[in-house]
Amino acid sequence: MVVDLLLQNQIPALRLMTSASDIIQTFSGTNISMHIALNNRNIDVINTSSLAYAWVNTYVKEPIRKGVKIVELMVGLEPFSNTLLKDRVNYGVLRVMPHVREALEAMDLRNILTTTSHGIDVFNIKKVPSETEFREDIKGMMLESLKLFNKSGSPFVLNMFPLRIVRDILNYPIEFTYFDNMSNLTITDGNATYTNGVELIIDCVASTITNAGYPSMKIMIGEVGWPTDGYPFTNIENAQRFYKGLLKFIASEKGTPLRPGPIDMFLHSLCDENLFKVTAGPFQRHWGIYDADGNPKYKIDFSLQDRNEYPTEAKGIVKMPRRWCTFNGDKSNMELVRKNYNLACDKGDCTPLELGASCGELSEDSKISYAFNEYFQRMRQNSLTCGFDGLGKITTRDPSSGNCGFSVEILSFQDVIPYGTTIQLKV
Repeated sequence: MVVDLLLQNQIPALRLMTSASDIIQTFSGTNISMHIALNNRNIDVINTSSLAYAWVNTYVKEPIRKGVKIVELMVGLEPFSNTLLKDRVNYGVLRVMPHVREALEAMDLRNILTTTSHGIDVFNIKKVPSETEFREDIKGMMLESLKLFNKSGSPFVLNMFPLRIVRDILNYPIEFTYFDNMSNLTITDGNATYTNGVELIIDCVASTITNAGYPSMKIMIGEVGWPTDGYPFTNIENAQRFYKGLLKFIASEKGTPLRPGPIDMFLHSLCDENLFKVTAGPFQRHWGIYDADGNPKYKIDFSLQDRNEYPTEAKGIVKMPRRWCTFNGDKSNMELVRKNYNLACDKGDCTPLELGASCGELSEDSKISYAFNEYFQRMRQNSLTCGFDGLGKITTRDPSSGNCGFSVEILSFQDVIPYGTTIQLKV
């Protein structure tokens, strides 16, 4: 499905959070520029020159030999962000990246860029770019990283969630997130004026790396987007509005006050990912421009011509029969109900039931039905999986309500990529 959508929409570049050979190989012969990743969990494994050489030979050189167009390797995914593995992964990236770079050059693959991605929390971000700096506890490692990027001509990559940064970190009005900002808020920083959060955030990066001694280092936005569920103000209408302004900004190639000119940006993401971990919040499963079935959620013009139309739908999708598993309403044993509800949510995607999400206003019974159905569909509509200790029943009447849709599982499709599918558009 993913390859089909990319080709239909003439999307030239894709960033994946994996280097798994079976997934990467599906892009052979497509001429899609691939940005792949050496995941954090593998950093400790590739800790010598010989091991790095073997890894690059298997996961980079071999796919290229088979027709995959790999242009960039991400060594680690936001490894400097605040996580339980932070310290171990941080030092690992700084040790491994030179080994990987050496292996690429030894194999005459020196044109492949090597960098890593960063979350906004690597910065002590302030209200204006000129006051922003790297977080003090990782400043030394960030400066060492910049040296490595500069040596290989690689960009500094930032992954950003503009809504969260504007709302929860900068504490600016939500309107400042949009390019068609309808508030009166503008931010002045020296000679620079900002009317939207995206340009301000990019210049927070630009100011910081300039002050570190790298005024010409390229900035790439590795992820930017707007979820449609699971976080305040995330819905289809707001996502469409944000992307409309963002794509105009990309097409204009005007850049920002501190970084004029075109800026490479990857839209996150192509499709919803129902299996994605939700450690940062339920919105992580709802970044997609398309839903998990390959249907576009809103109008967006991938050609950057600002046309008011939906992108193409995925082909080759066949759904299972239109039947759903619902709660039969028996609340005589609420402990049993809760046990089965939790069981269903452990296997299914219950993030739309969160407060403020698309199904958050359902009645208690309907929420239980939603959970039961998620599990039932995930188990490919096996009738035995709608038992729930006698609390479930199968129906052919669609229980969807308002903006809350009850899913029907896909029977067959061309391919599924169970990792982040972040896309780049070209003017």
